[in-house]
Amino acid sequence: MKREVEIFDEENSIVIDDKHTTDTFDFFPEQKKFKVSSSIKDDVFYNNSIIEYKISDDPIELKMRTVELSHEPPLEYSIKDGVVMESDIKKKDFVMPDRIANLKKEVEWTKVPILGNYEVNLFILSKHPEIISKEEYRRFLRQSIEKVKLGVSKIKEAVKNDTHGLEIHDSEYGKSIWYSNSEAEKKEMDEYYDLPEEKRKGTDYAKKLEYIEKFNDSLFKETSPKYVGISDQEFRSSDEMIDYISKLLDKKDVAKKEPVEKVSKGKGIIISLLLTLFLSWVVSWFVDINPFLIFVIVQVIAFTQSIVGGWLGKFFE
Repeated sequence: MKREVEIFDEENSIVIDDKHTTDTFDFFPEQKKFKVSSSIKDDVFYNNSIIEYKISDDPIELKMRTVELSHEPPLEYSIKDGVVMESDIKKKDFVMPDRIANLKKEVEWTKVPILGNYEVNLFILSKHPEIISKEEYRRFLRQSIEKVKLGVSKIKEAVKNDTHGLEIHDSEYGKSIWYSNSEAEKKEMDEYYDLPEEKRKGTDYAKKLEYIEKFNDSLFKETSPKYVGISDQEFRSSDEMIDYISKLLDKKDVAKKEPVEKVSKGKGIIISLLLTLFLSWVVSWFVDINPFLIFVIVQVIAFTQSIVGGWLGKFFE
């Protein structure tokens, strides 16, 4: 799905916008925390969470845990101070069976795939040069691009050698491996999903779905001998990911202008004194003229000194 990402580096924030939601991330690098505010388009309901993170540098890894999770309106907490508010949650009329179990996993330190939510995770890494130097950060970005490219290349080769008519498809949700979009294929799929669920098992199309599931597992499960080195999620967003990371690599640090050395106070006084003596000698030639004219000449000398003095200072410097 196409997303717009705005990075506000000086404010330590990111806004990610798609056609369904807007997510705002505010980072606090000193505390190793960030706050996420999520809202559904055209809705006043908000999810807010505060997440802590840990970074290790060799190898580069990222771990996270949720310390606060709330929803509003009305304001309700699911997690507070790193504790699941289990008693409050159970008071609700409807709670998903695995809701409590999933929340308890969120409050525990968990390793996260850095290229999973790559805009946010790479931003976090960039904010900690005390842990990962700029050179190591750039090296990691370059390695990530090569890893994804190599993985996609292996997937293309595997699909090319497949004998069941699989293809790589691009859609608004990214890349996927599926059967051809032929009319016969669409008809077979429609007939399958028109059947009651209890009658689908054992049909030819059910066997095709089983095959594609095993095919995907062979490519994306790390325990598989055919593992391509990237996850299914990394494959889906590979084009956008490579483009995004390439832009990060192309981004240059704003060069700081070298401060111009100022003329020392002592040198400035000497230069100003010499200039005053010279101009006074010139005006002494006119002492016998009208006093008003002398006043005008003195003002001109002062003005000239203010302009020429700086230039002479740089010249003698």
